[in-house]
Amino acid sequence: MHLHPDSLIGARIVACLVMSTALATCARLSISPQATQHPDPVLAYQAIETERVIPDWIEVYDFHFSTSSVQENSSPLQRTLDLLSQDSPDARRDEVAADAAANLSVQTVKRLDQMGFSVIRIPRGDDVPMHGNNLVVTGRLIDVDEGNSLTRIAVGLGAGESTLDTEVKVYRVSQGERAEVLAFTTHADSGRMPGLAESMPLGVFLIGPITVLSTVRDTVMTGQKLYSTQMEYLASETGDQISNYLSQYAAEEGWIPGSKAKSVNLVTYDASKGDDGTAPIFAPWR
Repeated sequence: MHLHPDSLIGARIVACLVMSTALATCARLSISPQATQHPDPVLAYQAIETERVIPDWIEVYDFHFSTSSVQENSSPLQRTLDLLSQDSPDARRDEVAADAAANLSVQTVKRLDQMGFSVIRIPRGDDVPMHGNNLVVTGRLIDVDEGNSLTRIAVGLGAGESTLDTEVKVYRVSQGERAEVLAFTTHADSGRMPGLAESMPLGVFLIGPITVLSTVRDTVMTGQKLYSTQMEYLASETGDQISNYLSQYAAEEGWIPGSKAKSVNLVTYDASKGDDGTAPIFAPWR
């Protein structure tokens, strides 16, 4: 039985999509606690005094970013689409980072809400603070690299990987005063799962140009994005890590039972609390 060439192409595209989904499940995630800034007892008295009280709201701000910290998907297909796009490189990078920041915030809010907190997202450009005794989560995207999707899917093992690094600051805010209570960085990458080259014949890639041209044509005609980027997944996973780390802080403060605190992968930790890499480092100025 011989399959029509179009059927072969379709099957190979499906295989690539399946592998792309599988690659997404192998992301590597970590958190690196940083020293918090010591607050001025005079200027931040109210914030310090209310730190152990459950906050009225947790405000999650969309992270700041610079387009210079963004690397677009460098696959041949994406480069072809970029050539046909009317958007400038800066506009495309701005969209990539803005989408990542939004996905990160939405996921963080979703997870914190599931833990029972009153939480609200403050979108990019909206800088209206909530009144009351609140916890503010903010930060910036340090590195946003979409990698090379074709290399990642075809070769794998870390080749063409996408990465997302952020810097996070958490403040207790009360009556206009604020004290930094948490500072940490996060890292997420697409992992080192083997690519299609490990399990599929070379012929699969020899018809690549035909598939690429067809896909470019269809994408340009419909005006739709080619696919959801790996960055969307990494941003969502980063949001999970941030909310998990905040759950450990909440347990430390007595807001939730310790049994409800979620685990995270800490790159550094307080050796005085054990060597299992799970003990968080919180507000050393207390």
